[in-house]
Amino acid sequence: MNINELERLTGITKQNIRFYEKKELLHPRRNSGNNYREYSEEDLDTLKMIKLLRKLDLSLEEIHKVLSKESPLQTVLELHIRELQTKRQKLDACIDVCKDLLDADSESLDLDIIFKKMERMEEKGGKFMSIIEDYKRYSAAQRKRGFAFKPDTMVMNATEFVEALSQYADENNQSLVFIKEGMYPVFELDGTEYKAERVFDRFGATVHCTMTHPEECNIGDIPKNRIRIYRFINGPYLLMLFIFIIMAISRQSIGWTALVAAMIFPYLFWLYWLFPKNR
Repeated sequence: MNINELERLTGITKQNIRFYEKKELLHPRRNSGNNYREYSEEDLDTLKMIKLLRKLDLSLEEIHKVLSKESPLQTVLELHIRELQTKRQKLDACIDVCKDLLDADSESLDLDIIFKKMERMEEKGGKFMSIIEDYKRYSAAQRKRGFAFKPDTMVMNATEFVEALSQYADENNQSLVFIKEGMYPVFELDGTEYKAERVFDRFGATVHCTMTHPEECNIGDIPKNRIRIYRFINGPYLLMLFIFIIMAISRQSIGWTALVAAMIFPYLFWLYWLFPKNR
């Protein structure tokens, strides 16, 4: 294909196509006879991917990482979602303040009150977001310490163990390096060393993997009191419950308090049956 055909098929202007070439996102061949650019089906697919990611507001740098295989698409999109969520929170706050300004009389507008409201919103947003971000880091560190998965086979020998771990790494886009093979293999997954064992239960074989050096699992500068809470909180349901409790206390609202009560009673009932010795 020539550049005119590519423009027609993608809806991307010739100027932008050449711009993407200059940024090394596109690498067309040159015709040896006339030195004109020739575009392949692969170039067409690449341009469509660029168009999609640009519509999702990804930067050229992020797109370059995806196309060059420097970073998996899933990883780039996860980071991008976090950035968009942060932007959305700020935009929602701006919209609320703009609505207040619309409803207010411009002559009697008290800017100090507006500024105080904005500060309260920023403080709440920062507080809640820091709790969530800390919990995400804590959860990621806990997942890194150990994980388990169900292999496709019963893992009856060392060869099947290697195949099971290799398949897990491939499915999760992780690099795998074996240090020791066998029925208790030692390996590195994305640079972190693990040891594995096979365990049988009523559902078949399960492979359990634990970090060889868990002390190297860094959780950053999360406050110790939050870590103690996170150890008690297990799963998204309880995380949301924790956040709702904070919101209910901060807002001092009967409606929020009722919502928290409705959520906390099933959990207490679960604890009651889980730990009969406490009854």
